[in-house]
Amino acid sequence: MSMVPLGEIAKPISNNRGEANGPVLSITKHEGFVRSADYFKKVVHSKDLSKYKRVEKGNFAFSPIHLDEGSIALADEEGLISPMYRVFEAQEDRVDKNYLIRILKADPMVELYGTLGDGSVHRRRSVPWERLSKVEIPLPPLEEQKRIAGILDQADALRRLRTRALDKLNTLGQAIFHEMFGDPADNPKDFPRKKLLDIVKIIGGSQPAKKHFLYEDGPGRVRFIQTRDFRTDVYKTYVPEGLAKRPFTEDDVIIGRYGPPVFQIFRGLAGTYNVALMKAEPIGEITKDFVYYLLQEPKLHGYVVANSERTAGQSGVNLDLLREYPVYAPPIQIQESFTERLQEIEKLAGNTRQQCSSSHALFAALQHRAFRGEL
Repeated sequence: MSMVPLGEIAKPISNNRGEANGPVLSITKHEGFVRSADYFKKVVHSKDLSKYKRVEKGNFAFSPIHLDEGSIALADEEGLISPMYRVFEAQEDRVDKNYLIRILKADPMVELYGTLGDGSVHRRRSVPWERLSKVEIPLPPLEEQKRIAGILDQADALRRLRTRALDKLNTLGQAIFHEMFGDPADNPKDFPRKKLLDIVKIIGGSQPAKKHFLYEDGPGRVRFIQTRDFRTDVYKTYVPEGLAKRPFTEDDVIIGRYGPPVFQIFRGLAGTYNVALMKAEPIGEITKDFVYYLLQEPKLHGYVVANSERTAGQSGVNLDLLREYPVYAPPIQIQESFTERLQEIEKLAGNTRQQCSSSHALFAALQHRAFRGEL
């Protein structure tokens, strides 16, 4: 199988400004092209679209500063995209578009993109088309490309199906909470009335000096948790045990104090937490599971977010809002029954996570084989 530079089978499109019939699009790492307004749930693009680029169905585009994260996509509809993106088209008589996007998004290729950028700041290194065009692409005969693309499409569909199933399971807890307890503001089941901070104690975080930060685990070290750590393990940080002033466990309920987005509710990590986080500790006959889902009830959550203060350019949770918010204190037996139902869901979710992991591993393996010309 031959290897050819991308520039031999694709060419950039530069003169593509102008009106389009479609929506404003954005490129994401995992979902490819998305409608900006639908994906972000708000307008994040400029109101002035005069300099935006037109992208047509079947065009490719990438973000020069996020290419090393996989921000490259094949358009499945016409639309407008930010001028920061670079657009190119493939020679259809030489390369199958679906095959090409699978190769361009394969893990080995994404790793390669990280070596191509200009600039000293890693998160803002830019990859120009001139450099991307020199990347070599494995190019079997056209029919073989279509066969490979078909296999990868099927594996990807399985992966997405299992991910959607897991996402649905992850929403069941909130649905069961609402079924068993009802809206806390309305209290349809007439549970004993309380104010939120009558049943929950809020404990603020602690911030050791940065000179004490450590970046490898070891004896006498405790993981120092910041908001970003609930999204990624890339930036693991530790502090000496003596400076771990705010210990918490995986089942504790943690609140993101600042945003955006403000008032995020977290669980699942352990260590000591910083000043941007708070622990919600149950008082009396209140369970952690009850608190975790109570804080995510739409009316309560929306009320706190809508009335958050602005602090140093960030939205910050106003504790007075939590102090006075009306809630309820259901009997402990009902809360424990809720926990039992959550445990049943977790068993299903655990099996589904294993299936998701297997399907992701299968897709990655097939990508690697396609990249090496072995599929």
